[in-house]
Amino acid sequence: MYCSKCGKEIDEAAVVCIYCGVATQNMQKYSAQPLVVNNNTSASSSAAATVKGRVRRRHSLLLDIFMICITGGLWIIWMVLRPKYY
Repeated sequence: MYCSKCGKEIDEAAVVCIYCGVATQNMQKYSAQPLVVNNNTSASSSAAATVKGRVRRRHSLLLDIFMICITGGLWIIWMVLRPKYY
């Protein structure tokens, strides 16, 4: 079977085209409701917003620096207080 929109070959049992997302004739057999394809690519719907081609992380650089200082501080405390076997 071929897609009615993009013309690419798809599986005979396909409900939607895997290339463009358009419903096929099989969709009417399996569902009484039309298929809704969400092509929303806004920043609020994505896991990480893109800013000028770069991915913006959800946490700040300040949190990274804070966690590095805490980890380093705990390591220094362990090195001072650990049992010495000599």
